[in-house]
Amino acid sequence: MRGGDAKSFFSNLRARKGRFLKSKGIMDTISTMEALSDLEKKHGEISSQETPNFNMGVYSSPKSNYQKLLRQKIVGRDLLPDSHRFTNHSAKIIGKFKYILENAKRNKSIDESIKSRFNTKKRSVTELDKNKPSPTLTTLPDDYVHYSEPRILTVREYARLQSFDDSFEFKGKYTTGGDRRVKEVPRYTQIGNAIPPLCGEQVGGVFLKMCKNYVRKQPTI
Repeated sequence: MRGGDAKSFFSNLRARKGRFLKSKGIMDTISTMEALSDLEKKHGEISSQETPNFNMGVYSSPKSNYQKLLRQKIVGRDLLPDSHRFTNHSAKIIGKFKYILENAKRNKSIDESIKSRFNTKKRSVTELDKNKPSPTLTTLPDDYVHYSEPRILTVREYARLQSFDDSFEFKGKYTTGGDRRVKEVPRYTQIGNAIPPLCGEQVGGVFLKMCKNYVRKQPTI
């Protein structure tokens, strides 16, 4: 704020955090499993209505307050999770992911021994920890392996970790690569580059409060 102190914004953000989360009915820390467990592949699959030759996942009942919060706008509606399409991994890739699930450290990029075993030059592949919050997401879905299933995350799971409401629909291609990246913004990129909506809401509330206080302090003419 012009003429103000930037540090006051961050102190206000920290001071209001607990109150904001309590108003949403959620805890200060949300584990990856608390965010995603109702979207696991084991709950069932159906043919994708959007893209032939792919399957998509279905909802189970919500298993945490965080899931209830992000699903509240679709309660009572017979809807499938938007953009919850599973990638068609080859048997070789599934085997690699199973090995990572069994041997990699959670929430850490795989070590050189695993990279060497599968002759991968990819800089970062992280096995998610079901009991801890997710690391910060990138725009590349193959940077992460699901915490209990040998696969990458779906777009909907990406959106959950970023706190997008389940009623939010994503459009466009799922992924893209090469030269097309300068012209296209696929769904994973849309989410990976986004400010998490819950974060944006809290930031907006803090700014609004600070602006109101600033106006009250100004001398009247």
